[in-house]
Amino acid sequence: MIVNTHNDWDTLEEIIVGRADNSRIANDISAHSFGYATLSKEELPPAGRYPQWVIDEANEDADGLADTLTKMGVKVHRPKIIDWDKKNYDIGQGWNTKGWYSWCPRDLILPLGDMLIETPTPVRARYFETRLYEDILYEAFEDGALWLQAPKPKLKDEMYQLEDLSKPTLLNHEICFDAPNIVRVGKDLLYQVSNSGNMKGYKWLRRLLEPMGYKLHYSELYSFAHFDSTIIPLRPGLVLLNSSRVNEDNCPEIFRKWDKIYFDDCVVQGNAIDGYPAPCSPYIGMNILSVDQNTIICDDKQEPLMRELDKHGIDSVPVKFRHAMTLSGGIHCATLDLRRKGTLESYCD
Repeated sequence: MIVNTHNDWDTLEEIIVGRADNSRIANDISAHSFGYATLSKEELPPAGRYPQWVIDEANEDADGLADTLTKMGVKVHRPKIIDWDKKNYDIGQGWNTKGWYSWCPRDLILPLGDMLIETPTPVRARYFETRLYEDILYEAFEDGALWLQAPKPKLKDEMYQLEDLSKPTLLNHEICFDAPNIVRVGKDLLYQVSNSGNMKGYKWLRRLLEPMGYKLHYSELYSFAHFDSTIIPLRPGLVLLNSSRVNEDNCPEIFRKWDKIYFDDCVVQGNAIDGYPAPCSPYIGMNILSVDQNTIICDDKQEPLMRELDKHGIDSVPVKFRHAMTLSGGIHCATLDLRRKGTLESYCD
């Protein structure tokens, strides 16, 4: 497998699609900070495995997504299956955890050019999650990819604050970030300081990547988690923006000269389990996957979004994706592109 990916719009050739097998709910302080910051401790859902019917339906949809991509000529990889209930990890820092899931390969591996960078997630239950992808990573390594890992954080309780939600709940004691805290725009990379990525993470990435020719930018648009339901570059010069979070005044400077689609009319599918709060925002419906500059795959319920993209000459391929809210992962989250046609370019000068 030759890894080559510089942005989210070049023609897609090879990808990972996640699985829902053995997905669990985590509710320790790190998961509280990441997915449930607006809730009190008493309002958190109980830790444990999701109901089997949710897992079965999510797997049916993930298989359908994989089949759609295969029919479009994309080579699809799938992660290993691990029973997280049979694991109990303890790294000697005063906490132990079971794992979370294999639904979102996007979150913990950052693909850049021919590099695959394992990111230092702030969520304890995801500490060893990249083991799901070891076979894929080794295959890429044997074919020439540069496989890197950021320093592993200790994730002690003092890494998190839940008192002032006007600020990120993730503090700056250690290097921490998830891969979707970064928007890839060729040589320009936009990093979001939030509940899932801190300033130390930005500095680590900048020191690693700027000598390679990349330019790092950072943003503090909002305090929640990942960027891929907020800023979605669709092709050079056109970006989809969540208008509930981004406006003309705070839009990142790298998109100043780009055409902008301001949109927040997502169809909210709700949470699958009555009485359980969703660990993500309603804007998960904006979480789409570009197959090329003129084609995206999206949740089949997102008809307003499909109509809007059609105005800009972008065709939508709808697929069933019922449990994005429940599992905190839309179609972009549930995939990780490994190879796209194209070269490293500058699009923001």
